[in-house]
Amino acid sequence: MKARFLRSIDPATEELVGEFAITEPAAIGAVVARARGAQADWQALGVEARSDIVGRAGDLLEERAEAIAADVTREMGKIAAEATAEVLDAANRLRYFASQAPTVLAPRTVVAHGVSGLIEQAPHGVVAAIKPWNFPISIPLWSIAPALLAGNSVIFKPSELVPRLGAHLAELFWSAGVPDGVLQLTQGAEETGRALVAAAIDMVGFVGSRAAGVAIMRDAAEGMKRLALELGGKDPMIVLADADLERAALGATRGAFKNCGQVCCSVERVYVESPLYDRFVQRVRALTEALAVGPGDDPASEIGPMVTAADRQRVLDLVAETEAAGATRVCGGEALDGPGFFIRPALLVDVPRSARINRDETFGPVLVIHRVASAEEALHEANALPFGLTATVWSRDIERATAIARRLEAGTRAVNMTVGSMVEFPWGGRKGSGIGRMLADEGLLHFAEPVTTRIGL
Repeated sequence: MKARFLRSIDPATEELVGEFAITEPAAIGAVVARARGAQADWQALGVEARSDIVGRAGDLLEERAEAIAADVTREMGKIAAEATAEVLDAANRLRYFASQAPTVLAPRTVVAHGVSGLIEQAPHGVVAAIKPWNFPISIPLWSIAPALLAGNSVIFKPSELVPRLGAHLAELFWSAGVPDGVLQLTQGAEETGRALVAAAIDMVGFVGSRAAGVAIMRDAAEGMKRLALELGGKDPMIVLADADLERAALGATRGAFKNCGQVCCSVERVYVESPLYDRFVQRVRALTEALAVGPGDDPASEIGPMVTAADRQRVLDLVAETEAAGATRVCGGEALDGPGFFIRPALLVDVPRSARINRDETFGPVLVIHRVASAEEALHEANALPFGLTATVWSRDIERATAIARRLEAGTRAVNMTVGSMVEFPWGGRKGSGIGRMLADEGLLHFAEPVTTRIGL
């Protein structure tokens, strides 16, 4: 069969970054067999030795940060400052996982009722890590690192939009000492991912759309494969009448437009109590209009391009559809002339509650602001959707805001701050935003399963 290739495109220039050979579905069986054959020796190495290797990968990532961050900007468009921050944070996450694993995954003994029980954390076996393009260095590590530390072998499939960055990550682990059978790299689009999920693996770690996550659940069901799924959201922000206007407006702007809005925990809908609404909209408009849109390698740029032409067109169409339904476009929502998939960040108000933009994840630089009469109305609207990844409340009354935040149906709630993943805290969604947890101790434990050996005394 003639080899097929992925074409990686720079979204700021539309120039070719490179071509990468596709792992054909017919080859997946051999990849899985190799992973299965390598797993036992990796497990036998012990958690201390595995932790040393993963920690070394963190050090190597920091050493290579400048070059890898430049490729993040080139391959998916992220502005240079955000790309560098992602890479350095990812290095710290690897070291954190490595430092925690020997304690979190350690065996323990329980004695009860004349029985001594040894409880150990056993690896699942072969883990498929199928990961997105929007945080192409950080997010893959949410599965790769804990899976390796727990003694699993890993088959990594990066997004077809960032094959160069996927190769960077694989090379990093191999250079650190992970055997190439224990971590394998596959390249391809949906058909490669579907073949991987359908193969004789034991677990899937996936971050991506809800539709893709549901498909993975169906494909994994027959084999009873374990799952760790983070499936995005439609994240709400509640702004109470007593909120600090400047702080809340900055939070909304940054939360909505970071990475050109291509973040699973982007602020996509804001509910503002009526007394503050007009001033809040005016301030967010001023902040939004001041944002500089341009190539990620330009230090003046604050927002880079969308990742593909199709994604930009999807967002432009959604803005037009919402306007046609009766919404007011306060600013933005236009494509920039010239090469690249650039779009000015959009602010929409007076959006009918029935509009599709209120229900579906936008995954682009569009913010919708709603006026509400009370905190209870805001809470009802925030919890009305089948998503539950993150949500925030903004108020000078911390006690009241915290009480409201604890009623939000989201995996992570926050008061007076925007939300992004932190390796020290478990990360994942409630309702339709995912299954299981990644990061923190819970993330390590999710890639292992407790097994008990009992001895009669």
